[in-house]
Amino acid sequence: SRADLSAAEVAYRMFARWRQENYFKYGRQHFALDALDTYAAVGDDPTRLVPNPARTKLARRLAQARLRLVEAQATYGVAAAANPEAQRPTMRGFKIANAAAGQQVSTAQEVVRRLEAERDRTPDRVPLAQVRPEARLLESERKLLTHAVRLSAYNAESALARLLAPLYARSADEGRALLREAFRAAGDLRCANGRLEICLNPLSAPRRTRALAALCELLNDTETTYPGTEMVIHYSVKDHPGLASTTPLCQ
Repeated sequence: SRADLSAAEVAYRMFARWRQENYFKYGRQHFALDALDTYAAVGDDPTRLVPNPARTKLARRLAQARLRLVEAQATYGVAAAANPEAQRPTMRGFKIANAAAGQQVSTAQEVVRRLEAERDRTPDRVPLAQVRPEARLLESERKLLTHAVRLSAYNAESALARLLAPLYARSADEGRALLREAFRAAGDLRCANGRLEICLNPLSAPRRTRALAALCELLNDTETTYPGTEMVIHYSVKDHPGLASTTPLCQ
């Protein structure tokens, strides 16, 4: 719709738009961005401007009227092309002989002019109170809060995916899938020696388990404390039956 932009600028913006669409597609699939958080509803702003449905109906009628005008003009043009000049050499004679077709063109033109004038007098947008005075919206405060949590979770997953990249050869294709599996993995949780120890079960493949164990070591180096406490979070992974090492990763 931006006819004022160059083709290169449009392509640049479209590429950026695709990136956003990919993000929202992933968020809907894995972070429930479209989930209904509450059934609570509040009244919509009655002064909010919305598209005028009357103008939309006029635009539809105008498009149909223009189509009928084109058809009438085409019929008149065909008659003009087939006009036997030996019988009707003047335009006056042609108009008299084809008065009905000419009247159809004039009538169609008048209808188009009338609808165009009516459309121009009709505002593009009107207050919501004129269109749907009973309109209501789902309560937005809770939705904003839950979306903030979901976006934060996505950003955390993205940060972990960047840390995982050098540790997992197939991170470009399977990195986020590995993380989602790790998020759902069961494990053990205990408090000992001033630490909150989280020991996860092995993943579906030894290579994934090794990558997760290496990622846990990187997270342990940050010495992050559990919010509201002084306990340092320590991550580890239990040994996978397919691992060559017999030393358990969970300590």
